[in-house]
Amino acid sequence: MSERETMEYDVITVGAGPAGLAFAIRLKQLKPDMNICVIEKASTIGAQILSGAVIEPEPLNELLPEWGANPPPICIPVTKDEFWWLRDHERRPDRRSCRR
Repeated sequence: MSERETMEYDVITVGAGPAGLAFAIRLKQLKPDMNICVIEKASTIGAQILSGAVIEPEPLNELLPEWGANPPPICIPVTKDEFWWLRDHERRPDRRSCRR
């Protein structure tokens, strides 16, 4: 039987969703000498959770305070939002919930 290449880790996180990534990042911040592995089914980290997502940036700001200085190219700040009622044959914006 041929030998397999192995890599040893202290912690393995399964899934690179918001919780898995936050856990891995925070653990590395607290224990920089640990070997941490994140296993993700997508081809790249964040490929599924960030595709078209609208996220509240405050938790990210707390975890990585400097991330906004060099944000990924997919990050576009929201400047306006709208809520639309889609009912029967009527479509109208709900003016009470719109922020500008």
